Amino acid sequence: MKTSIVIATYNKLEYTQLCIESIRKFTSQHDYEIIVVDNHSTDDTAAWLSRQSDIKVVFNTENLGFPKACNQGIEISTGDNILLLNNDTIVTENWLTNMLTCLYSSEEIGAVGSVTNSCSYGQSIQVPYRSVEEMHQFAAQFNQSSNPELWEERLKLVGYNMLLKKQVLDEIGLLDERFTPGNFEDDDLSLRIKLAGYKLYLCKDTFIHHFGSVSFRNNAEAYNKLLRTNQDKFLEKWGFDPERAIIHNGLVNLIEAAPNDFIRILEIGSGCGGTLLYIKNKFSRAEVYGVETNAFAAKVAAKVTSHVYLSLDEVWDLHKEGFFDVIITGNLGGLNEKNVENIKILQQLLHDNGQLIALAPNLLHYPTIKKMIAGSITPSDLQNWRLSDVEETFKAAEFMELEITGLVQEVFPQDQEFLQHLAEMAGLQTTKPYEIQNYLVKARKCNKDQSVKTLINNLLLQNDVQPSVNKLAKIDAEVTLSVIEDAGYEQKVELLNYIAVQFIEHQKSDLALPFLSRAFELDASHDPTLFNLGLAMYTQGHDQLALDWLSLISNKDAKLEHWMKQIEADLYAKSYEKHKLKFLLRRMENDVEGEASLAELLRMLGNGEVTIEQIYQVVENDMVEKSQLLTKLAVSCYEHDLDDMVFPFFEKALEFDTNNQDALYLLAHILYDLGEFDSARIYLDRVQDKNSNVTELMQKLSEVSAV
Repeated sequence: MKTSIVIATYNKLEYTQLCIESIRKFTSQHDYEIIVVDNHSTDDTAAWLSRQSDIKVVFNTENLGFPKACNQGIEISTGDNILLLNNDTIVTENWLTNMLTCLYSSEEIGAVGSVTNSCSYGQSIQVPYRSVEEMHQFAAQFNQSSNPELWEERLKLVGYNMLLKKQVLDEIGLLDERFTPGNFEDDDLSLRIKLAGYKLYLCKDTFIHHFGSVSFRNNAEAYNKLLRTNQDKFLEKWGFDPERAIIHNGLVNLIEAAPNDFIRILEIGSGCGGTLLYIKNKFSRAEVYGVETNAFAAKVAAKVTSHVYLSLDEVWDLHKEGFFDVIITGNLGGLNEKNVENIKILQQLLHDNGQLIALAPNLLHYPTIKKMIAGSITPSDLQNWRLSDVEETFKAAEFMELEITGLVQEVFPQDQEFLQHLAEMAGLQTTKPYEIQNYLVKARKCNKDQSVKTLINNLLLQNDVQPSVNKLAKIDAEVTLSVIEDAGYEQKVELLNYIAVQFIEHQKSDLALPFLSRAFELDASHDPTLFNLGLAMYTQGHDQLALDWLSLISNKDAKLEHWMKQIEADLYAKSYEKHKLKFLLRRMENDVEGEASLAELLRMLGNGEVTIEQIYQVVENDMVEKSQLLTKLAVSCYEHDLDDMVFPFFEKALEFDTNNQDALYLLAHILYDLGEFDSARIYLDRVQDKNSNVTELMQKLSEVSAV
């Protein structure tokens, strides 16, 4: 069996040479041919290729683009298989062996791909190497043998390294040249393979190196324009946006189920079925269902599961209440009457204890606010969600255990000032509310009364205490209090105290307060309630409030009296330490015996005599040069091996001044020293004053990238 390896080139000879040399070295056990189609390179590529006796070469007199070049190579190929390979790759030991094993493991498989270090659509993995030599050592271990357990069916494969059966190409046709010069031709090819009834597999047992976008990265603006143009071409051809192939793997990974559990999962907005396929790979016994309003995309998703519907109403008509274990959606849609009603339907479709996981777009995301200011806002944008909208809507739909997390998008340096102005106008100390792109919502459908009763009984019987406390913590306290009231529990004051103590013992003292408050309302002279109120205040650091509650206890034993005296002593000591801390920070800020003050402060930090939070409070309330002072502390902690405190101080420094050039440079330098090169680049790019130190660090990072 012969494999024709087709490579399109345009300049970048050094990459092409590395690629072809690696093919020669690591593919000798196979019958293969190398076909290179050169798109009129202007460097020495053509001359070098002319000297290679083992390569079939097509020399174009102009740049015809990637799809056309690949087709030219396929047309002169003689292999049973076609391997489309980017010239900015380095292949590795066993690469082709493993891919061929997967490709021919079933007649249903039409094409396979590998994982790499740099790729979209979940085909990249974290890698430890920093040189080509280390890469080959890593790959030799990674590619040791073909492993069917590491083959994952996919909706599409990225075309940097794509191995296809020639007979499949003969059936579906070559690459679509409308996508010239490149991008989305692999989406299109994958889709045609899928619609022809074949499967695509990602070989997670096979790794090759990919430098990534070598041909396009030099002109980012033109590249982004090309992406938009070809995206429109794809939409025109297929009737849906290629984004409908997205995989919401982050949402799937939040599903609370074992890999072998039988579960029914419904995805709202399933697109072409990429997420449904990911679910089937992760949960072997799952039944997957999808709702997709675009008929063209739904047709593709039907290749993944026969349970694809064009509306939620169809699902409601066909499946009984409580049918699904999990419902997920990558976009709740807008806040409108229809979607609010849909959320209530989703609640009813879930069985008791069923899980809903969803993303809701944030109305206050700063790009949306920019559109408001510019007057370009759309009606759909204005229907995005505020945090309070999410809370109210889901509680109204009677979801329980509601968890909402803000998912922050990376902020470009040019937007930092705009964000800061927004926060200042709103009187906020942070820009985070405007950086949140989506709210991640996790909720459960529960029989409220029964669920709360079960959890309370678990606590009373000491069964599954930790999980029960965690679940009870997610239920609104008023719901639990109402259940206790309506259930007719005897000795309510004692029960309320018992629940409160469980929260205190599991480091959730703030959640104990509603139960203790209700117990106090029922019996204001109940000594255990007063004691627990004092304990709750003490564990939260409110020593004076703790002392106030404890002083109300009518029968104080010697142990309690001793504890109260200790709290009084602690209050005095904290007052002294706070003034001492302010004194040291003032001296550092004004550079009066600054080194001695810094040494004393580091000693106190190291010994636990003072906390980061106490320093934050004093800096915020009493210092002028807040950001600079915290930056100095961050660097000093790094120099004195107080590693846990370095990044919190930097984070707080940049919270006070997002454009602190010293903080940005020093943080980047420390990240570079620690080998966190990508993070270092992010902060260094925000440094506006490109002095010699900055330039030198940029050069070092550039050298690392080139390895």
